[in-house]
Amino acid sequence: MAIRDTLVTGLTANLATSNVSVSSELPFNSGGEPLYIKNKKHVYVDQDNKDVTELYSTLDGNDVTQTETTVQAFLTVDAKNQPADIDTIVDTVVAERLGVSGPYIKECEVDTEITLDYITYNFDFRFITV
Repeated sequence: MAIRDTLVTGLTANLATSNVSVSSELPFNSGGEPLYIKNKKHVYVDQDNKDVTELYSTLDGNDVTQTETTVQAFLTVDAKNQPADIDTIVDTVVAERLGVSGPYIKECEVDTEITLDYITYNFDFRFITV
């Protein structure tokens, strides 16, 4: 199962009682504009991006590699009237990285971007497996 699928499943369950919902739509662009801008209060999760690096080359061909998978997620809300539980929502999205089994490094960085009358939370998930 792709990491994106695991994140979407976990977020859907964990945000069910919050003021936001999770979209499983891909691609999430319509007419050149991201759907997370059009459909506020929906978490959109992008596809997995993988980078494989060879750590050790072996004679028997079973090389040791490191796989770094990055996944982005987005949530846009009204900047003036944010949901009352926005801090809990952000914490829940960040904590969802722990629900992914396998990788030994599970990180999530959150950035915010304010444009016009809305604020977008950008979640950058990073998972490393050897």
